[in-house]
Amino acid sequence: MDTYAMIRKLEGHHHDVVACDFSPDGALLATASYDTRVYIWDPHNGEILMEFGHLFPPPTPIFAGGANDRWVRSVSFSHDGLHVATLADDKLVRFWRIDEDHPVQAAPLSNGLCCAFSTDGSVLAAGTNDGSVYFWATPRQVPSLQHLCRMSVRRVMSTQEVQRLPVPSKVLEFLSYRV
Repeated sequence: MDTYAMIRKLEGHHHDVVACDFSPDGALLATASYDTRVYIWDPHNGEILMEFGHLFPPPTPIFAGGANDRWVRSVSFSHDGLHVATLADDKLVRFWRIDEDHPVQAAPLSNGLCCAFSTDGSVLAAGTNDGSVYFWATPRQVPSLQHLCRMSVRRVMSTQEVQRLPVPSKVLEFLSYRV
């Protein structure tokens, strides 16, 4: 391919999408929006697999703008593909696991604009609108052998290719991040 070509458009957010990040294996895409949500997508078929809400209860589509003090500004996948960090205008940075629907930890951060994990996943850096960068040490965890196998398979196979594998349906669900 000599040029960039659009291959897909994902729709589902109700306000501006301001940040996105692929998981290390390329099987997932996280998007952050001013609708107070982070969606975890299967970028191969456009399906929303998970939703991380920053407003409780979540706003209805009629209230699409969300709440200005909960706008999500940034999202970042950790190197292990199990953790996601989000940064919102409610002065919190949240740490999520992709297999849980609530944050596993939150930390205060005023005026946050962006965040990114280090390549080894040991540190999360977050930039603010006053010119500062804050760092958090992240817990060291060893991913399960199942997850490591899933990441290895998903690095080389799209969702459609995984769905054609002659394996039990529960294994297909796990490989497709539906469990």
